[in-house]
Amino acid sequence: MEIKDRTIALLIDSDNISGAYFSIILDQLSQYGKVTYRRLYGDFTNPQANGWKSVLLEYSIEQIQQIAFTSGKNATDSKMIIDAMDILYRNNVDCFCLATSDSDFTNLAMRFRNDNIVVIGAGEQKTPMAFRKACDIFILMDELLKVNRKEKSDSEEKKSNGGKAEAEKLEWRNKKGMIRKAKKIVADGADSGGWMHFPAFMNGIWREENDFNPMLYGAKNSRPIPFFKSLTEAGKPVFRIEKINQIDLIRIDDTENR
Repeated sequence: MEIKDRTIALLIDSDNISGAYFSIILDQLSQYGKVTYRRLYGDFTNPQANGWKSVLLEYSIEQIQQIAFTSGKNATDSKMIIDAMDILYRNNVDCFCLATSDSDFTNLAMRFRNDNIVVIGAGEQKTPMAFRKACDIFILMDELLKVNRKEKSDSEEKKSNGGKAEAEKLEWRNKKGMIRKAKKIVADGADSGGWMHFPAFMNGIWREENDFNPMLYGAKNSRPIPFFKSLTEAGKPVFRIEKINQIDLIRIDDTENR
């Protein structure tokens, strides 16, 4: 299934998602399609929800107020799940992004996948693995926020010519491991000429690592084609990526052997 040019419903659980992540979510979703629903769920009488106020105005997000009826029960989750099912039955989206770090949405994600609906999760590193694995793609928002802060810090340091700005230390993921996975996916899925459709290749990547993002490997942006083009072994490109008849194709670069 090609995860591109989708019509996306973005549903955000404000109880455990910070407004600081919203621009990251939108940027990531832009490579998968158009976000039509932008809904934020929570009890906005609670002072903890005030961090969303400026974001609501800037990005025209629909605010869904849900007061907790009983102490200790999460009414926000219930409202968000009911709305998600209503949207599903209207048949006007083919992808859901569930922005939450709560495992209570695991069954909802599985339900969508049973209907062949693409599910993108967006949460923090602490998100339970059950929910993360139930999604086709998982966006690690806190890790990407660190990357953005590092880039901003690096930029400020350059402007100040070695000033006091201190970059956040990050541990990039191992490119060698990704190269091994990617080469196996191409080898297993290539046609007789060695080429594989790039969307099918990316589906294979997400099955192996559904929180894959080039920025977590030190890339400047989240676009996968430039990232895989940039990978090298012994100073030589690992992959060739070409557009043939308007279709992006990838193959292992064996130029020297042909």
